Amino acid sequence: MVVVVAERAVEMREGANFNFARKMAGMVQNARTYAHRRKVQKRLESLDDRMLDDIGIMRADIKAHVWGR
Repeated sequence: MVVVVAERAVEMREGANFNFARKMAGMVQNARTYAHRRKVQKRLESLDDRMLDDIGIMRADIKAHVWGR
């Protein structure tokens, strides 16, 4: 009985480590996505109105296009 409980405790701990690693990977991915979107937004904001018109974006809509709102 003690062996079964100990084995289950090890399985639970390993599962917790896996969940933690998955959550950390998700947080890293979210940070990368945020950084990428900020870079794209800054690049679009640096374009003049004629260039934005050429690609079909109005200056007021840059944020909505980048962030999907």
